[in-house]
Amino acid sequence: MTQAIRALFAAAERGDMAALDSLYAGDSLIVMEGAGINRGWTDYRDHHLAPELKEFRNFRYRPFEIEARVSGTMAWANFRYALMADLPDRKVDAVGRGTAILERRGNRWIVRLTHTASRARRAGDPPMP
Repeated sequence: MTQAIRALFAAAERGDMAALDSLYAGDSLIVMEGAGINRGWTDYRDHHLAPELKEFRNFRYRPFEIEARVSGTMAWANFRYALMADLPDRKVDAVGRGTAILERRGNRWIVRLTHTASRARRAGDPPMP
């Protein structure tokens, strides 16, 4: 299950929408970032993620300290993450925390919900993994 979380971050870092399409739960997906919410993969992809990724250069997005639990066909994970990117007008260097809820479909895990929040990296924060 933790491999699904790592695969999600790696696909986003590569800007691989086809891989993300296979990792997210389609219309039943919910993505909360900070105070924002997207309902469904199409909404998140078209109105948030794809436009954001088009602006990013030198994008790095890495999860770490993943704590996962599984109960039947459902699983949840808490994690920390680091995000770095160059934008046209600034550099982003942030750390955050997140939660993901996943569902087993067949022999693989798909992401039903993510909730993340971040802040600018501080001197005592861990380096980019």
